[in-house]
Amino acid sequence: MLFNVTWVRRKDRQLLTVERNTHSVDKRFMVKHVNSDWSLLIQKVTHDDAGLYECQVTSHPVQHYFVQLSVTEAYSVIPGAPDLHVKQGSNLRLECQLMSSTEAPLYVFWYRNSRMINYDSEPGVKVELTKAGSILEVERTQLSHGGNYTCAPSNAREAYVMVHVLEEEEKPAAMHGGDRRNLSPAILASNFLISLLATVSWRIPTYTNLYPT
Repeated sequence: MLFNVTWVRRKDRQLLTVERNTHSVDKRFMVKHVNSDWSLLIQKVTHDDAGLYECQVTSHPVQHYFVQLSVTEAYSVIPGAPDLHVKQGSNLRLECQLMSSTEAPLYVFWYRNSRMINYDSEPGVKVELTKAGSILEVERTQLSHGGNYTCAPSNAREAYVMVHVLEEEEKPAAMHGGDRRNLSPAILASNFLISLLATVSWRIPTYTNLYPT
């Protein structure tokens, strides 16, 4: 027995597909037919695609099947954001984690200050694609590695982190000389004692004129 299978979007009564053919002007809609299954496929889903869909089978009597489509927006996060501090010479590891995603990304592009670095031949920089996102590693970070890092997955919102590379600690000021604030405690105590003795000796009164001769 022959019958037709059609898909309809209920909110606007839009006929999307008839059998294997796309009837809508929106070519994102198509049908996948396997055995007795007629699946509606939607490419590049948006929030506007959410709603009730109806599958109609022109048998006798006509059969109706309904599917409620809910659309959630996937997004990405970088642990440590919005600011991450690393010491110069240490290793940097950034992980781009996909949240609310229903499938692995086809790609994740990394940018440093708007420059894509996935395919740069920069020594010590490595990018690895994972099922849940991507990992960026930088060996022996230099000051030039600081800046705004962005991960941009193929199927999720971007994430950002500002990386601050801290310079190596400078030598204490006392090592350079000329700063009394960095004198040793022994020298400070000696100077204080000399000052105290000078003050006390100055305040000792003379008694030679208290008793007349």
